[in-house]
Amino acid sequence: MLEKTTSAKPLVSVIILNYNTFQLTLDCVASIKKHTPLNVSVEYIIVDNASANNEGVALENTFQNQDDCKVLRSQINLGFGAGNVLGSQQAKGHYFAFINSDVLFTEDCFSEMVAFMKSHTDAGVCGIQILDGDGRKTISHRPFEGVRYKLFGRKFLYRTDARIIKINADLKMPTQVDFVIGSFIFFSAKAYRECGGFDPNIFLYYEEFDLCYRLKKLGYKTFFLPQLNYVHLEGKSGGINRLMEKEHLLSYLYVVRKNLGFFKFWIIKNFLLFTYIYKAPFKPKYRPLLKFLLFRGESLSHSLRHQQKQLERD
Repeated sequence: MLEKTTSAKPLVSVIILNYNTFQLTLDCVASIKKHTPLNVSVEYIIVDNASANNEGVALENTFQNQDDCKVLRSQINLGFGAGNVLGSQQAKGHYFAFINSDVLFTEDCFSEMVAFMKSHTDAGVCGIQILDGDGRKTISHRPFEGVRYKLFGRKFLYRTDARIIKINADLKMPTQVDFVIGSFIFFSAKAYRECGGFDPNIFLYYEEFDLCYRLKKLGYKTFFLPQLNYVHLEGKSGGINRLMEKEHLLSYLYVVRKNLGFFKFWIIKNFLLFTYIYKAPFKPKYRPLLKFLLFRGESLSHSLRHQQKQLERD
């Protein structure tokens, strides 16, 4: 059984980004509190990412009398990476839990996750099974998307490397994987700080690929714990559109070049370019990506990050 820490330092720091998801954020915090036992001390750091309609003020008013909750208000939408950096700078826990606002706990997750991390000192981060709003299992971990993955697909990757765990494998025990999905990702605070934390250059997408790859280079492992579940109301905190598809492409190419090197980046970029050229005449959805990559390139100067406007201070 976990023992409650006797110091003012909490066991777990929960960091939640709010971006126009006021009610989802309230529901998320309430579900965590409902299912977390009193002997697991938790602090909640909520970062409002320049939401509309004074949601940051509303969050401050809601949590102002709750000593375990702190609200940080950014005057500009920092994106996922930098927003979590802002929150983690205020975190004091032994473990950091970065949780999307559209997540709901249905059981006590922290007790087993902390116990596992304590007994596996080489574990830098872990994740658990994601359920959709209807209670069905969804993809919760993935392989690194390198050259073999992009050129030949996941099945080829599985056949050529037995160490790669299939995304739909029926796992019963904690298992080492490449990276876990970032809607709820649980770090050793020591490992998180050692790898440098979230890359603020990434506005959206592939943050967990980047983090888990950097942790791997430092000798830490990423684990998936299939015996625990949480609900992710995917899409509630942000929809997918053409701008997001372009952001997805930019983030992927940035993470590949940063972590896998220029040669693999060059192969993947040109493979994607030729794929878009081949498919665009028959599938219109590829035409914007082809035009974007062909004429604007992969530079993060085209990221949505640079289109954010600062809010006026109160």
